[in-house]
Amino acid sequence: MTIERVSASADHESEDLPALDPPAGAAAGLAPTEDAASVEGASLGVASTFLAPRLALLSALAQYGHLSAAAASLGIAQSTASRWLQSLNARVGVDLTRRVHGQIQLTAAGHTMAEAVEFGQSLLRLGVARAQVRSRPHDGQVRFGYLRSLATSKAPYLLRRFSDAFPRVRFVLHEANHEELTQRLRRGDIDIALTTVDQPDTVFVEYPLLREPLVLVVPEAHRWAKRDSVRVHECRDVTMVGLVNGTALRRSVDELLLRARVRPRYTFVTAEIAVLRGLVAAGMGVAVLPGSHDAPTPGSAEIALVPRTYRRVGLVVAAHRPLEPAAEAFLQASAALKL
Repeated sequence: MTIERVSASADHESEDLPALDPPAGAAAGLAPTEDAASVEGASLGVASTFLAPRLALLSALAQYGHLSAAAASLGIAQSTASRWLQSLNARVGVDLTRRVHGQIQLTAAGHTMAEAVEFGQSLLRLGVARAQVRSRPHDGQVRFGYLRSLATSKAPYLLRRFSDAFPRVRFVLHEANHEELTQRLRRGDIDIALTTVDQPDTVFVEYPLLREPLVLVVPEAHRWAKRDSVRVHECRDVTMVGLVNGTALRRSVDELLLRARVRPRYTFVTAEIAVLRGLVAAGMGVAVLPGSHDAPTPGSAEIALVPRTYRRVGLVVAAHRPLEPAAEAFLQASAALKL
């Protein structure tokens, strides 16, 4: 949390396998051409087709201890299994198996390789299980971001309403200002944001939910504290506290004031709305903020502004990034609510 004192004169502020040949040109230190890249991709595809069944056989041999049982578990003939192991030894360049008293057994290197194969298979099984869970809206995960000013009111309300119907869905929550939320949406760090809407940005899709009136927040001992309303142009000669430059709400407030030919004089600026409310309650100035969803901060009063101005809030998602089922369900359920 940062509070900045503003000068009175300031206005605003894969590991390669040994037997695989390198791409054409690599030996000469040349960058791969498009044809070389195609050859490399084809080589890796052949390697995967070659290695996968043979590594599965190696793992089965470690599990069953006998080649006949390992071959039977994979549905192949024992003679085929023997050839597979021979070719695997040749490809890897290490003896993974040896014949002892007429039986094929794993060497120490073979046991090491089999352990690695089992670890990889475990990761694959885990990945499949996670993918299956995330494909079901009742069991998935939603990464949800919201404005700090909505952290104790609207955001919990949306979460509770959805969790009543989908109790097994897990949420990862992110609390931030509008600019950080939109950056997270662009990067794909979050699925859905509850933030200000009506932004001229085609990379997002917006679902408006509510309008928050902007009000003048004053200390409870201020001469205007008992008034029902204040015209914006009356704020010309008052000391103000405000948000830092570059935030959506600061831009909206400055535009509102400038339309009324009021050049705001900010003595303190901060990135946190809660801090602003505290500064006002302490008598450090007045502020234009969204009206409180609960009671005003103790020591302050909220007065309607004339003309009435609103901040529009809604759900925002990235336009070209499909949502997973759980996130899509949360979006549709929340967008249908009246806040």
